[in-house]
Amino acid sequence: MFSGFDNIIVIVFWISTFIAFFKGAYDMWREYRSTKEKSVLYYLIVLIITWFWFNPYELVALHPFVLMAYYWNRSKWMRNAMFVLVLVPFVIRVWLIAASM
Repeated sequence: MFSGFDNIIVIVFWISTFIAFFKGAYDMWREYRSTKEKSVLYYLIVLIITWFWFNPYELVALHPFVLMAYYWNRSKWMRNAMFVLVLVPFVIRVWLIAASM
């Protein structure tokens, strides 16, 4: 069984992905309104669709991948933040599963 530490990881992951989702959606909407580029609109639509494929208890979320692709040439800091948001929970989850075996 998982300990209380696992629940803390899930809560932190959920809160950080929630904040990242809304920051990314706001940035995309702002850029779309100023440039009218269809690619930014497509990123926004895919971001909203991937929000519904989100299971915080399994630490699975697809929208950080969409945000990482969107921020790839726009913001190095946000690209790296999404990379950490994807990798760190995965590594911690695998470590906790391996420790419980």
